[in-house]
Amino acid sequence: MLRKLQQNFQKIPGWQNKKYLLAVSGGIDSMVLADILLKLELRFELAHCNFKLRGPESDADQEFVEKYASEHQIPVHIKVCTISDTENIQIAARNARYQWFDSLVDHYGFDYILTAHHLDDSIETFFINLLRATGLKGLSGIVNHHKLFRPLSDISREEIVKYATQNHLSWREDSSNLSDKYRRNFIRHHIIPELKKLQPGFYKSFSKTFTYLQQSQSVIDEWFETVKNRVVIKENAVLKLDLKQFDTVIQKDLFLYQWLSLYGFSDMEGINRLLTGQTGKEIFSKEFRLTKHGDFLLLQKSGPVDVQTYKLDKHTKEINEPLPLKLEIIDRNELNEEVFKTAGLHEIYIDYALIKFPLILRKWQPGDYFYPFGMSGKKKLSDYFTDIKLSKPDKEKIWLLCNGVDVVWVIGKRMDERYKITSKTKKILHLRLI
Repeated sequence: MLRKLQQNFQKIPGWQNKKYLLAVSGGIDSMVLADILLKLELRFELAHCNFKLRGPESDADQEFVEKYASEHQIPVHIKVCTISDTENIQIAARNARYQWFDSLVDHYGFDYILTAHHLDDSIETFFINLLRATGLKGLSGIVNHHKLFRPLSDISREEIVKYATQNHLSWREDSSNLSDKYRRNFIRHHIIPELKKLQPGFYKSFSKTFTYLQQSQSVIDEWFETVKNRVVIKENAVLKLDLKQFDTVIQKDLFLYQWLSLYGFSDMEGINRLLTGQTGKEIFSKEFRLTKHGDFLLLQKSGPVDVQTYKLDKHTKEINEPLPLKLEIIDRNELNEEVFKTAGLHEIYIDYALIKFPLILRKWQPGDYFYPFGMSGKKKLSDYFTDIKLSKPDKEKIWLLCNGVDVVWVIGKRMDERYKITSKTKKILHLRLI
């Protein structure tokens, strides 16, 4: 097995001169990989995360790793992590672990993170994802990517146990691996043994299958990027799916799954309903929102609407929150009339005498109205937003400048007719986005 692992490492250019961070739990898989790294005389350090999930047993794992590191003079990094009871423990632990690994890579300059995932892990994951209907990518096995390298990915658990026994290695047994309450353990203890009886060349067959699936996924990835460049437009922090262009795509469900699963969306029925839904309809994942707006689906980060109000007193010259704004008072006779008549959307000139401080900055609310500049009548902001074709997420970004209950300026869009400069104006308040 040592020779096979050396061949796997040779896939990394200059592999003998790289600096590796080995994620080690104390279990048989990571201890075998640590032993092989020592035999290959590679430069590596250990990283162990203690989640305290098994009490004294977790602490004993940490002590075992620290002792091993001391005996073999290997630098070791230890982190004690806590996980919220409201989170999915396995997912939360994985995320916390890899975030920590990434921080170690940045701080200490490791070239690769090594994990001891092996062929049986990929097979178990295959069946877990098959039940979850995750699509082809979820069935392709645990693969290497970027700085994450898995040297044991084509090695079976049987080979690992054999190596550990023959080389008289020590390791820690995780008692939770014996419980069938976890889906992975049930598959490991009951499904895979039966499949091995049915298929003598079980590991060889699965290894080939993973190769074929990964190659198929590569073809899909290439197709997806080509289609995405044609139908998805990026505008600032918003991704817009052009539904007219998307209508020409043949494999619509495959594209939507490939795209939106990256952002936590899995309800394909809900997504398809949204395609034909009314403007303003939305669905949410944990961190993102998908909104129907005319001929587009808008994908962006979701978050709480800012309901805070901000006050501007008569001494305010400039602010940065909630948006960068500059204020100045100007005598009417110092300003050429053409200046305020040709003002752009980023600024307004209003009659200072009509203002009562403090002015208020706030988000719009249902029922708000104003008198759009250049018009004689009032208009609800909701109707105004519809007229200028603002999407629901864009409406939530709008800030209002208010004088008491009056909306003086829909900031960045339009000012109120009632506050315009007239022949009677003596002083002007100039507000400008900066």
